[in-house]
Amino acid sequence: MNTIKNISFFIVIGIVMTILGKILDSDFLFMYLKESIIGLLLTLLAINTATSGLIASKIQDIIVNQPKIDFSDTIKEMKRSLLEQIILISLSIITLLLMDSTKLTFLFKVEISNVILVSILAYSINILWDTGKAVFVIIEELHKLNKEK
Repeated sequence: MNTIKNISFFIVIGIVMTILGKILDSDFLFMYLKESIIGLLLTLLAINTATSGLIASKIQDIIVNQPKIDFSDTIKEMKRSLLEQIILISLSIITLLLMDSTKLTFLFKVEISNVILVSILAYSINILWDTGKAVFVIIEELHKLNKEK
């Protein structure tokens, strides 16, 4: 249920940004996303993968000292975030292919594509934010464990 709420929120962000771009007569963001979103998403995936590796390493350290702590949900979420990013990269490729297609035309094709691309970017940034927060949660837990000793 939380995922549906998040996706809806990111779609609303995409709609608002697309409308704002139309009102301001600015294509800057949409041209940037059209040209760079794949590279940007791959970079965010690389950052997330590296950060997840760091988190997994720290989790391993904690498990050695505190074997009773269960991190299975955390590990599941880390895997899920990587899968989500791969899905977002795939969706952006499909969106760009459809957006650039001369054989497929329909009303508001460009606007709908822009909404999808902005939504994908917002979702990817949120995944990165979540991963970053996890680092600080682990740091806090390590401080708590050290204080208990």
